[in-house]
Amino acid sequence: MKRSDLNKIYKDITVCDAHCDTVDKLIKGVDLGTKSPKGQVDIPRLIEGGVELQVFACCIDKSGKSPEFYSQLAKKKLNTLHQQFNKHSKSIELALRLGDVHRINQKGKITTILDIEGGQAIENDISKLYTFYNQGVRIMTLTWKSTEWADASQEKMKHKGLTDFGKSVVKEMNKLGMIIDVSHSADKTVVDVLKTSNDPIIASHSCAKAICDHPRNLSDKLIKDIANSGGVICVNFYALHLDQKFKNEYDKKKNPEPPSFTKVIDHIEHVIKVGGIDAVGLGSDFDGRIVPPKGLEDVSKMPKITEALIARGYLEEEIVKIMGGNFLRVFGQVCGI
Repeated sequence: MKRSDLNKIYKDITVCDAHCDTVDKLIKGVDLGTKSPKGQVDIPRLIEGGVELQVFACCIDKSGKSPEFYSQLAKKKLNTLHQQFNKHSKSIELALRLGDVHRINQKGKITTILDIEGGQAIENDISKLYTFYNQGVRIMTLTWKSTEWADASQEKMKHKGLTDFGKSVVKEMNKLGMIIDVSHSADKTVVDVLKTSNDPIIASHSCAKAICDHPRNLSDKLIKDIANSGGVICVNFYALHLDQKFKNEYDKKKNPEPPSFTKVIDHIEHVIKVGGIDAVGLGSDFDGRIVPPKGLEDVSKMPKITEALIARGYLEEEIVKIMGGNFLRVFGQVCGI
């Protein structure tokens, strides 16, 4: 396909990536405005890839026993992102509601949304949801590791899903207008969230278990249930979650070759087959210590997804939904117009 033809389709698309862990590089001194040799997401690459909205996650991936360790870690990462956004304000800007996305993109700038990845950050204190909301956070991934109120997917079940306090967190997030993200959550946690939440939810960086049987991936039943709630599954780009052969060799401590990026398209198509065209989006997990598929090594390569979808016969209006429209619908419904 000619680049001019691709650009014609791209003009109607807001390309959204629902998850990256780039703050962990920024906190070590990497600048968001510089094309870092080892990075996968930065302003130059976002522009090159035509990505108009990037969700930046603040992963609470460390353990600490001191008072307020987790909330302070989250605040440190949030402050780092705010500093970078302010430094590069001519190129990138934070959105708090859907109208902000349109306003920011019309100015030719990249939109950002903030996510807390790991409910440990609130330290069993509902009021801290409001603290993070006031810092601009509009998504919280309930688990990275299990919390005292929600089970994660790769750990021994402690609570059989959500505790009563966990359900109160979900209800308070509904009240606030904060998107609930169930990536990393145990299956029973996802079930409990769906029963408790009045708003649609997302899985910001998850794949289909039917294609790759990894604990982090979603069963067809959960895909269907999330879709029926009006939610969105944003497909992860990590080879370990994409490809069964890669996973099998990785589990044997081998060093397997990553699969082609077309595996991402396979997962997109599976989510559509199970949950419908309104249920799928993109959540790269770039800069999260992932092994990306061949041809999709960083965010600058995003146009390849559009090209592949065109090649597989998807219509323009379907591609618009996949590349970002579905995520934006949930963002607007939950966080406001």
